[in-house]
Amino acid sequence: MDLEQRIFKLVSSNNSYIHDDCAYLSKSHQLISTDTLVESVHFNLKHFDASKIAHRLFVCNYSDIQSSGGYPEYALLNISFPNKSFKITQQIIKFFKKLLTKHNIKLIGGDTTSSSKIYLSSTFISKPIKKSEIINRKNAKVGDSIYTFKNIGFSKFGYLSIFKKRQNLNKNLLRKSKDQFLKPKIITYSNLFNRNRINSCMDISDSLYFSLKELSRQSKKKFLIDNLKDISPLLLKNLSSKNYFSLVLSSGEEFVPVFTGKLTEQDIRLFKLNRIHVVKIGSVQRGRGLIFTELENFKNYTFSHFKNTYLNL
Repeated sequence: MDLEQRIFKLVSSNNSYIHDDCAYLSKSHQLISTDTLVESVHFNLKHFDASKIAHRLFVCNYSDIQSSGGYPEYALLNISFPNKSFKITQQIIKFFKKLLTKHNIKLIGGDTTSSSKIYLSSTFISKPIKKSEIINRKNAKVGDSIYTFKNIGFSKFGYLSIFKKRQNLNKNLLRKSKDQFLKPKIITYSNLFNRNRINSCMDISDSLYFSLKELSRQSKKKFLIDNLKDISPLLLKNLSSKNYFSLVLSSGEEFVPVFTGKLTEQDIRLFKLNRIHVVKIGSVQRGRGLIFTELENFKNYTFSHFKNTYLNL
């Protein structure tokens, strides 16, 4: 159990409010999600400008609320910063407010204080949602298909391209991966989830591997994964099979869902009409555990919130 899981276990013990990617406020029927970004852990000022920092702060909560079946309505913003960073802090606030306005989310408060580095924390509160409409991690059903969105892996590849100086590859691949790491794509999918029967879901912030393992564990079902190769064709084309599977499974901060249910071809076409490419990667079966048919061994090199970088690929 890593440090993050130990902290979560400590605060969630005997706590009925904490609810997977979000907490649920039963009296107001709202989901609430919070995230923190720390300078030199989640971003640095050499590669991230104010717009990219604001973008990352926005997308992490935006995805969490959606993966639980809701849509954000209100936001809170807390910022700590040193005096020397006042100008960029102003710019971060400006860009963050623009994103909120674009997505019809109201900023209703927050707090500021001084610190040695920039610390950012945002909290999103959803529109009212019935408890029966919340998508849990624990409700995967035998016979469900397992899905995610296309092009997972680019976030970590972008990180490696920038900080590990991997430049001897396809220029389009390098550009796409750097863009995804520095400014992850914001995808709105809650309206599509509400139209379909999604039984379980988790946001991919740590890695696809971690999310699949957690869904399987909480649902007490076996997850058979047999189609990783269709997730990121461009990465598959340019990498060895070993590196491809490792990258797709271990890439963190992708901010897309992995979910189970039964989508029809018409459902998948509707996602595509909204520029979202859904990939069926496996099935839910009786039993326990996580099984990959396309690879024998996988070393869990995932993103860690208590380390300054990914572990080595």
